[in-house]
Amino acid sequence: MVNIILLTLLFYFIQFPIPALLSLKNVPLSYFPSNRDKEVNFSVLSGRVQRAINNLKESLFIFIPLALLSIIQEIDLTLAATIWLALRVIYAITYYMGVSNVRTIVWLISIFTLIDMAIRIFKHSI
Repeated sequence: MVNIILLTLLFYFIQFPIPALLSLKNVPLSYFPSNRDKEVNFSVLSGRVQRAINNLKESLFIFIPLALLSIIQEIDLTLAATIWLALRVIYAITYYMGVSNVRTIVWLISIFTLIDMAIRIFKHSI
């Protein structure tokens, strides 16, 4: 499970600079270390990547505690965590590509995976 947590964090950190890199043509380099008081026009793809990252951040607040609880309680949720991470990668790719229907289905399955992890932890703690 520790490996899945670390891979998840690596996935997040790999995505993190992508919006800035994609916007270098449209946004002056001086914007990124600035206070960002002025609005700039990011590319459509850059916006999609940023929204995918924001969505991942929201899921991390659920996934990380569940993964840590599974380690603490010695519940093997490695397969579920691996499936969740794979779904998040697929979600990001479909978001980048603008495939909204598939993206939504993948997102729902990833949420159900988190619910499954939570239920199994809860059942074990009773």
